[in-house]
Amino acid sequence: MSGLLRAFRAGLAPLAKTALFHAGGYAALRGLAPSRYLAILRYHAICGPEGYEYADPQICITPENFERHVAYLSRAYTVVRLDEAVARIASGQALPANAVAITFDDGYADNLAAARILERYRATATFYITAGCLEGGQPFWPAEIRHLVRSVRQPRLTIEAAGTGIDLPLESDADRLAAVRQLTRTFKSNLITVREALREQLRRAAGDPPMPRVMLTWDELREMHRLGMTIGSHTLTHPNLPSAGLPAAREELASSRRRLEGEIDAAVTMFSYPNGGADRYLTRDVQALVRETGYTGATTSRNAFATTASDVYALERIEVEEDLSHLVFALEVERFLFQPKPRKGEVAAQ
Repeated sequence: MSGLLRAFRAGLAPLAKTALFHAGGYAALRGLAPSRYLAILRYHAICGPEGYEYADPQICITPENFERHVAYLSRAYTVVRLDEAVARIASGQALPANAVAITFDDGYADNLAAARILERYRATATFYITAGCLEGGQPFWPAEIRHLVRSVRQPRLTIEAAGTGIDLPLESDADRLAAVRQLTRTFKSNLITVREALREQLRRAAGDPPMPRVMLTWDELREMHRLGMTIGSHTLTHPNLPSAGLPAAREELASSRRRLEGEIDAAVTMFSYPNGGADRYLTRDVQALVRETGYTGATTSRNAFATTASDVYALERIEVEEDLSHLVFALEVERFLFQPKPRKGEVAAQ
């Protein structure tokens, strides 16, 4: 999210947002000036503090608040299938008024509860799955880092691979949080082979503790598909694709799609670029690979609304808020004010 947008959100008092919501101000605005954009909402984990051990609190929404989101969205907006909206954009057709598409990244086990909530409200979402990290595969490294850093008993962590050295204090909770963030940046900015070498050293430093289950099982994913959810790809092992190199990136894209299609017996056409944010996670070459490996659309972490002019291989999404009134504020007010330019690490829409 841009600094300007953060300042704007922080500057408007939460009580004012809530008051507008309960007074019907947003609903009136939606009726008087219906949105012609597509709001693609970006969720990750549906959990409370119990989930902070495997997911950053900033990407967690409690099940109770998620159900409030879905109940309101299904009543006040047109919740659309993302693949159908992408087909409209690609063919130049107009989008439905007040259109919202719901998406999830990663494939956390708590997403099954989200799918069941969506089905109860006759809504749908696209779940982008890190196919090589579901139950029975290798641990999802962003979650494993959090687990391993908590498990290290020494006051410092020192590891090295391929000339990449890390020396971090672990004496306080703040130190450990900073270590998770530094390790995450390092894992994202290196080749997959270097990432794995660093991970093995981190495991040894932590005493190689067993990793608790945090990801979906294949049976759970198949249940979600039967509930009407769209299954998309989020690569095989969640690398930063430009850092991985084009041959490895191609394999991540193709193998993930192939595995998912084999497991759910359905076409997988939607993709989400992993490791979004300020890092360089998307390039023209990577975008071309997504197209070449058979996907028909891809979403980014760029915080903006998608439009009929959007590039279907670099679709914008909306960062979700825990509080429903804050989320609706983003949908109803920010669409008039913010269509931010791509950040560092993103390609511009064509």
